[in-house]
Amino acid sequence: MRRLLTYLAAAVLLLASLAIGAFTADLPFWRRAFQWPLPVDALYLPVATIGKASDATPQMPREVATPVGMVAPATVDAGVLDGAARLARESGSRALLIARHGEVIAAFYFGADDDHALMPAGLIARPVAAMAVGVALAEGHLASLDAPVAGYLPEWDSEPRGRVTLRQLLQETSGLEAGGDVPGLMRRSPLADPARLPEFATAKGVRILLGNDFARAALRFDLQHEPGGFFTPSPANAQLAALIVERATATPYERYIEQRLWRASGAGHAELALDRRAGMPSAHCCWRAAAPDILRLVSLLASDGKIHGRQVLPPGWAGEMSRASRVNPERGMHLTRLEIAGRSALSAADADGSAFWVIPDGGLAILNIVKPAGSSPAELPALLLSALATD
Repeated sequence: MRRLLTYLAAAVLLLASLAIGAFTADLPFWRRAFQWPLPVDALYLPVATIGKASDATPQMPREVATPVGMVAPATVDAGVLDGAARLARESGSRALLIARHGEVIAAFYFGADDDHALMPAGLIARPVAAMAVGVALAEGHLASLDAPVAGYLPEWDSEPRGRVTLRQLLQETSGLEAGGDVPGLMRRSPLADPARLPEFATAKGVRILLGNDFARAALRFDLQHEPGGFFTPSPANAQLAALIVERATATPYERYIEQRLWRASGAGHAELALDRRAGMPSAHCCWRAAAPDILRLVSLLASDGKIHGRQVLPPGWAGEMSRASRVNPERGMHLTRLEIAGRSALSAADADGSAFWVIPDGGLAILNIVKPAGSSPAELPALLLSALATD
């Protein structure tokens, strides 16, 4: 009997030690989890920084930083523009900017922000991953959009996930799972609902947000459907695309996009959520940047990859990003295809309601960043388009 008790005590101590060890190894995740939800504009530390504050867009004229301000050429109907600004303000907008051919022609800030304030910029994270793939392809680092990703992800060699292609990752048709009820789990602090803690701790979509190894978390996503058969958004798609770019170019992802896209477009300081020191940044969400710099990257989609006469994206790549997916004609590469006032347009939005719209045939780009509980009205881009005399 004594021997049995000794064995039981040893087993209990072993299990307790393993549990303590697992919790200690996972401490960064729990530290972040118990800080959730973060204050507005905050990112978990550490962050990856791209650009420099000194590179930021020069300060616009003073009136732009007022609740309703603008720099508008004579071709803009100021009355209609003011109406659009009122609609944005009433819908909880924080900043509304419009650019034509890469030049900001109207800017409205509905609060204390100005063109230097860092704002949530996660809505461009996934499109930027697609842009980075296009640059890496043009530079010869990647062989083809339709090559199996197993060539860059040996972890998936000789298994069905290895047959996924880069195109499928970028078009959200990889078949990879969404990673759980992430919106529901992240709606409030996990401490507010202890019964859901096990689900919170094991959801892959939560791990890729709060964990300390984004690449490893993305590689753990399983197939939900056969690759190429269904449109299924997953945070793993953009993260894996970024990981492939990083491995193919032998350059940290944040440095690659900084050199090839961010600085090349003239953008300034920005911050990206980082999984750990010297780790990998998030490629599917969780960025901060100044509104004019966000708009610079968006504007590349409106001008075949050019801004201020400089070719940043490979010629034709913006068109490739906008091409309809085989299984979802309303989607391109991390972009939504739609029609605005009879014109073909592109859009992307984040879970908080911020959005951008691009009308390529007019060289127009529109950015609306919202406050908490704000929204981007569906009629806003059409109203803004009606204020602009385009060729």
